[in-house]
Amino acid sequence: MIQLLSSLWAADWLVLLAVAISGVVILRWSQSKGPLAPGPRPLPMVGNLFQMPREQEWHTYQAWARKYGGRYHVSDAAGDPMIILNTLKATRDLMNERSANYSNRPYSVMNELCGVDWTVTNSNGEVHRVRRSIVQRYFSGQAAVKHRSHQQDEARMLLANLLKSPDLLELHLKGHAASSILLGAYGFRVDGATDPLVQQMDETLQYGDKISGMTSVLLEKFPALNRYPRWMPFSSFRAYGDQFKRVYADIRAEPYNRAVKMIESGTAAPSFVSTSLDDLAAEPSLSPEAQSERVELIKDCASVMYGAGTDSSMATMGTFCMVLALHPEVMRRAQAEVDNVTGEERLPTFDDQDSLVYISALFWETLRYNTVTPLGLPHKVVNDDVYEGTFIPGGATIVGNMWYDPAMHGL
Repeated sequence: MIQLLSSLWAADWLVLLAVAISGVVILRWSQSKGPLAPGPRPLPMVGNLFQMPREQEWHTYQAWARKYGGRYHVSDAAGDPMIILNTLKATRDLMNERSANYSNRPYSVMNELCGVDWTVTNSNGEVHRVRRSIVQRYFSGQAAVKHRSHQQDEARMLLANLLKSPDLLELHLKGHAASSILLGAYGFRVDGATDPLVQQMDETLQYGDKISGMTSVLLEKFPALNRYPRWMPFSSFRAYGDQFKRVYADIRAEPYNRAVKMIESGTAAPSFVSTSLDDLAAEPSLSPEAQSERVELIKDCASVMYGAGTDSSMATMGTFCMVLALHPEVMRRAQAEVDNVTGEERLPTFDDQDSLVYISALFWETLRYNTVTPLGLPHKVVNDDVYEGTFIPGGATIVGNMWYDPAMHGL
């Protein structure tokens, strides 16, 4: 560690010193604009680094909420301000009602090192806005209804697989989630979780674990390490970053190219990629450069859908199955409602949703019971703001802890 830091150029140390001094100045300036939210006392330079939890952060954030209130201030691993929201009201007020000021993403040196700073969840600025609008246009509101046909088909295939081999529940759930999302994104399905493409994509998503932990903390705290020479000792993190870039580039291009070939041959199902390319073709006024940029954006959005949706969908379905197994009386009541609506003569469809009141309540309870992403995605404050008398500095990271809001449950 000492050797690693001693290899930095003198100019880098001057930059770090300037950052430290400016941090003190900014803190004093921000205090003049209003009080910061309360929170655990930070240490010089490292902030709350040694107090931040290493896993299951939402439990620690919940405990801090009991001490400091539903909205408090900490300093992240890089010493930068971070606001934790623990109430539904504060989260809605800031993330929804003031979304223009809270929709950016924090800059990450690690994401840049790994070549994933372009994703919808990591990028900022105008390109970020365009990516979000592309995805929302195809998957939000009424646009999501068009996916029901293939979702229903995939659900029935899942039931058939579970009847055939119920002991392979986890494998079947994985295959169902992967195939459903690939169908929606690219227009082709896969043969379960053992499909080579699914395995390749999963290996790619897990590759980032090799350069997480303290390496990530050091990079965020000392961005100059991103220029650390590859031939120097302790430079293995640079090699991992290079490898990650290559494998992620492959998994970004391969399913897209496969989808384009199927579209050209007329064998692809309607999908995000096909619809987006049709929309692009309907804009002949775009220059070749603009069309090329739009294609890259489509690749970006499609590739991130798999990583964002597969594991979360699988985890939610797994929680649903677990809860029913632990509470057979709930499963019997749910089955009785399905039998009553379908007359025990067919499988339910989306058209039955309004009649399946108890089933719908079970779905919502599953999402509450075991929230897959309790902290959601971190956002970045664009400009200084004041909320309920406390100052929120521009550039701060803001996180909504969705583990639970006691006020929502009468606690």
